[in-house]
Amino acid sequence: MPADDEEIVGVHAVWEAVRAGEVLHRIVIGKHRERDPKLAGLIDAARLRDIPVIFEQIRDPRLRSGDHHQHVRGLVRPFRYTSWEEVRRAVRGVASTLVVVIDHIEDPQNLGAVLRNAEGAGAGAIVMPERRNAGVTPVTRRTAAGAASHLKIARVPNIVAAIKALKDDGCWVTGLSPSQAAVPYDQADYTAKCALVVGAEGKGLSRLVMERCDALVRIPLRGQVASLNAASAAAVVLFEVARRRSAVTSV
Repeated sequence: MPADDEEIVGVHAVWEAVRAGEVLHRIVIGKHRERDPKLAGLIDAARLRDIPVIFEQIRDPRLRSGDHHQHVRGLVRPFRYTSWEEVRRAVRGVASTLVVVIDHIEDPQNLGAVLRNAEGAGAGAIVMPERRNAGVTPVTRRTAAGAASHLKIARVPNIVAAIKALKDDGCWVTGLSPSQAAVPYDQADYTAKCALVVGAEGKGLSRLVMERCDALVRIPLRGQVASLNAASAAAVVLFEVARRRSAVTSV
């Protein structure tokens, strides 16, 4: 395989990479799953796209019964990020859009969960910093269950400057914050172009990022924990945005 190939693992991650037209050099499947009806669609789709499918003998029965990666692996070129300029053109080109801005989430699994939630809620793009932030690694892609293949994901040198640019492009920028001074998330307006800023677990949004936001929203909690993790908090607000927009378009 090419030296810079990455390995993505798991049925969903590999299947979505195929669907999205990513360049896979081959797919490796445990031979004991060769006739598994759950994989028939993936195998057929791969062969239609001339992606080699290799069935690998797994001799250790303990490994055969494991479900760490479901014995499905794809060898793919490293993730290709969208340019920041392309994301800005996409934002300017539509009347209503949803962009998720990541403020230094360093855990790749947490980032992957945010990507999965964002894609499921209909976000069009992800913007995140080049430094002190997880990248779209194989771990991220597995956690995202294929969502990364369907999102425009751009990395920028300065997240504060990127937020300013999104505002210049017509986005209303809303930051997630546990502060009691923030507005409850279900009382905010998300119908216009919207950029939702999600901070790192524990640290939250940086001061400069908070100062750039047009509004801050919080999720009222009823139990004893002080806050949700980044992916869970993002999911709550993202699907509120989706629900609100669906209600507007159905009227």
